[in-house]
Amino acid sequence: MIIVKFFGLISVDYNIRNIMVTEGSVKQALEEIRKNCPHIPEQHLMKALLFVNKQHLSGNKRFSVLLKDGDELALINPSSGG
Repeated sequence: MIIVKFFGLISVDYNIRNIMVTEGSVKQALEEIRKNCPHIPEQHLMKALLFVNKQHLSGNKRFSVLLKDGDELALINPSSGG
């Protein structure tokens, strides 16, 4: 299983800290999160900063990264400030 941890406003706004998902690509993990947590808008998941085992994923290829048993996927909403 993969542990998915939520940080920042995603965690606060949707009252979620973590969930478990099955092995597969990051895209598949996000789809599983969407099915299990339909109250989180897909847009928020797709725009989140992604980290696998504390390593930042960037670019379009980030969704194809494969997750294996024991991995940690972290989602942090991008912040804006003024």
